[in-house]
Amino acid sequence: MERLGRSASLSVCGIALFLMPAVPAAAGAWTQAPGEGLVIGTTARRAAPVGALAGGVADSDANSSQLYIEYGLIEGLTVGAKFYSEISTSNFEASSASFGGFLRKRVWRDGHGGIASLQGGYAHPIESLIGNGMELAEPGAVPEAHLAGLYGRGWGGDWGSAFLSTGAAYHWRGEGLAAEVRGEVTGGYAPWPDWMGMLGLHGLYPLADGTDRSLKIAPSIGYTYWPDGEADGQKSAESDASEASEASEEPGKPVTIQLGVSYDLLNRQHGIGVFVSLWQRL
Repeated sequence: MERLGRSASLSVCGIALFLMPAVPAAAGAWTQAPGEGLVIGTTARRAAPVGALAGGVADSDANSSQLYIEYGLIEGLTVGAKFYSEISTSNFEASSASFGGFLRKRVWRDGHGGIASLQGGYAHPIESLIGNGMELAEPGAVPEAHLAGLYGRGWGGDWGSAFLSTGAAYHWRGEGLAAEVRGEVTGGYAPWPDWMGMLGLHGLYPLADGTDRSLKIAPSIGYTYWPDGEADGQKSAESDASEASEASEEPGKPVTIQLGVSYDLLNRQHGIGVFVSLWQRL
């Protein structure tokens, strides 16, 4: 069950990162083992109407890129950083870029697959550092800070493995913009080794006027492979997804590819998003 459990915890990261790109990643409650980490690279496109993805005329069209890194400092404490940029090809003034970091502290684990953590972080706009006209984008990224409570649970058995991740966060936003409450529920199921189907719901509720509420739904599929080609039986079994995420890694670290789409049920005029993520454990 080791591979399935690790796929579960990695999938939480991929979904949360893509759907909430302006947030220092709240990538589930799981923490990294000391001296180990994870790198996720994501590229995405969002277009409206949907036909624009196939070459039709676009009302809005944006491409985004993201690099995310997290690393285990000590037992139960993970530090992370994220670079994010979005380039709007239909309206360059809507482009943005930011860089931020966070700390995630595990505060509870029940020994049966359940785990809870607290996370705090900050992100700062960097359009002026990139230049090429992006510093003129209005509105661009703004300073943001967040505090989140996170809970995750993993299961494993002869039937496969599964995970559930939930979280709620308060986000302060600078330059006079409204603070926000954001929440997520993400689940995944892997009936076969290395393959996992996932579904995420991510909501945003502004605490004042100026920002639209949103509720994004995101189905995706992830495939994990081991570069050394070892069979499942050559790796030790672990009891659940949270322990798998934090256990010591053996040689031959897994690589995961995730493909997915997202759609805002409350703002359909924003169109549909598609993304691909590549995860590599350190």
